[in-house]
This record gives sequence, C-alpha cells and structure tokens, in this order.
Amino acid sequence: MPDWKLAHDYLESLLRSERAGPDELSAYQSKLLRRLVDHAFDETPFYAGRGGKPADLAPHSPGWLSQPCVSRSDLVENFDAFRPSSFSRLHGVITPLSTGGSTGPAARRDTTSLEALARLLASYRMYRNWTFDQSRPFFVFRKLAGENEPRRDKWGFPWNGESNLGDRTWIDIATPAAEQLQAMSGQGPVYVNTLPSNILRLSVAALRSDVRISIPFIVSVGEYLAPEVRAAAQEAFGSTIIDSFASAEGGVIAVQCPEAGLYHIQSEQVLAEIISLHGKPCAPGEAGEVIVTPLYGYATPLIRYRSGDFAEAGPACPCGRVLPTISRLLGRREHMFAFPDGTRRLPELDRVRITQTLGHDQWVLVQRSKTGAEFRHTGVLTAAARQAVTGSLESTLVHGFQLRCAQVDALPLTSGGKRHFTLNEMGN
Repeated sequence: MPDWKLAHDYLESLLRSERAGPDELSAYQSKLLRRLVDHAFDETPFYAGRGGKPADLAPHSPGWLSQPCVSRSDLVENFDAFRPSSFSRLHGVITPLSTGGSTGPAARRDTTSLEALARLLASYRMYRNWTFDQSRPFFVFRKLAGENEPRRDKWGFPWNGESNLGDRTWIDIATPAAEQLQAMSGQGPVYVNTLPSNILRLSVAALRSDVRISIPFIVSVGEYLAPEVRAAAQEAFGSTIIDSFASAEGGVIAVQCPEAGLYHIQSEQVLAEIISLHGKPCAPGEAGEVIVTPLYGYATPLIRYRSGDFAEAGPACPCGRVLPTISRLLGRREHMFAFPDGTRRLPELDRVRITQTLGHDQWVLVQRSKTGAEFRHTGVLTAAARQAVTGSLESTLVHGFQLRCAQVDALPLTSGGKRHFTLNEMGN
C-alpha cells in the first residue's frame, strides 16, 4: 500500500497557505518560481537560447513582464527543445500528456509524478472546502481513450482507508445521455465530474423524461460554463456546479470558492497572470488573457505560457482566503465573435433553449465574416424550430449580423470529447 503521508501533509499545508498572510504566500510562490526558472534556463535548449535568465521574478515587475510569452505553436513546433537534459529524481516518473481537444494541432506536454500529485491535491482541497461526502458514488464522464467499457476505482483521501471511500465510475463522454442517466439512477445522491456541454446534454435529457436523480455537486471542467446550463442542472438534479479552470498545460489553475463564487487561483502550484491586450496586468474588473507558469512543470517547463483563455481579474475574496481570484471566465478567443462595435466576446446564446428546440446538441453558431453568421446543425429543421432558433439568435446578434442556417451531415465531438457551441472562422 502506498505511503500517503506526503499527500496528507501537502493537503494540510495547502489549507494553511490559503489563509496565510499575503507576504507568506508570495514568498512561497517566489521560491518555487526561482527554482523552476533556474532549471528551465540551465537545462532546456528553448530557454537557454533566450539569453540570460530573468533576475526579477516579481510577477508584476518590468523585468518579469518583459519576458516573452510561450505560445502553443512554440510548444508544437519545438517540443524537444523544451525537454530538460536532467532534473531531480525526486520528481518521479515522466508521463506524456496531449493538449488536443479544443482547436488546432495537438501539443505534447510531459508531466512528472510530483506535478501529478500537486494537481491531485488541488482536487483534494476542493473536496475539503466544499465538504464532499467521500462515501458517495462519483461518476466521471470524460473522454476515455481506447476504453469501451466503464471502469471503477475509489475516490477521496486514500489515507482514510479504501473501505471508507465511495466508488468512482469512469464512463466515456460519448455515451448517450440516457445511458449516462441510467448508470447513475437508483444509487441515491451522487457526484459528477464532466464538461459543461455534457452537463447540458444530461440536464436536457433528464428534464424531458421522468428520470429523477439527485446530484448535489457537479464539478465542471474543460469548457466555458454558461449561466443557463447552471440553471438547467439546478432544475434537473438540484445541483450546485463547482466550476474548475484547468488545462493539460497549466494543471488546475483556479477553483470556485464555496462562499463567494469567485475563482481562487491555485497559487501554490501555478503562477496565473491576467494580462491585457497591451501586455499590462489587469486590475480587478478588467479582462485579459490568462498567462500560466506551472510551478512543478519540470518535465516540460512553460514560463509565461499563453493559455488562450480569457478571464476577468477578481478582487480579494471575502471568504478570508488570500489566494488571488478570477471574477469570471470569459471563454477562448477562437470561440468569441468580433462584433462591429469593436468588442470581442462570446455571443449570449441560450444553449439550453436551442438544444431543447432541436432535440439534440449537434449545432454550432459560426462567425464567417464581420457581419455574417451561420447556424450549423444536423438533421432537418421544422419550420417552427427554424423560426424559434433564428428568432433567438437574431435577438442576440443585435449588431446587424446576417444569419443563415446550414444543415450538415455531422458535428462530432472534438478529440478531447468537447463540444463548442460558438466558433470564429475569421482567423483573427
């Protein structure tokens, strides 16, 4: 049986550090950041080719902000240059990851046992802060590569003993919603971890059937979570959704606060900056791109990696935790529309209403030109459905967009099991 003392002690340290003084948290993060930067510039060709390592690592300092960001294309085109010549054996075994699942070519990313543990402990902190009952069944609906049958294990704090932990069932996200609901039925209250598009799929299916399942908590990951999807899950299952901001590159970046609803950045394992289009740090209430530096990313160091996700910087949280916050997650650039008034944002669609009208979720609204949008869908639209959908969309696209509908043969899930309901094809 593994010795889980390290994990237990690390969790206890996280519960202390989130309520420590701001200076103490900053010093802790700075120590990890200096070690990572030294390692990256000393051991990897990519950073060694950038010249001298930065002397000032204060996140908002001119020296730090002058460091060029790493892009996804850097990682895709130069992966071998990110691989270090050596690092401490204390980091454990290297495991390859893939960032494929949204748009663009897949990027490789290696992780280590220590980094994987840090990511796991962010989930453990969430379980503790949200008071999960770890004896309950937990269902994970995600993309399962090469697996056709559900698999089961235990979840929760392993040091509590396996007999005290609930069963966790892993089911591929492409499984029809009715089968997902059937798997959860008859087990009393259960927990769920899945993508927002699947929360939508499950909620709509449950609301149009006589299925009654209690899901106190749903952990939402991997996609933009729309307000109407939260409301549908509350109506269908009585659920509170805990939105978690995470990525293959950055790990667990931020998790919603149980008291205030803000997103607490997991500063003990990632430096997350919110940077404006002008390269300046965003003040609370301002929006920008999230730039991440995973502090345990020794196998593939990513210093100031452009995540492609946009967010609004948050204020100090009234809950008493000192972790910096994000007020809102705004989505990815490639899913935002460029409106004629100069703003760029996600269109305010009612994903639930459109899905209920069509009877399925195989649709997407695409910006094709400055004022041209196309609603793509599978299956034939009845006249009533067409009128309802176009009426809803035209009221959303109030800036003179010309809207057309286009039937397509298929709109499959991405390689990561995601479904995006908006897309910008303008290439900028």
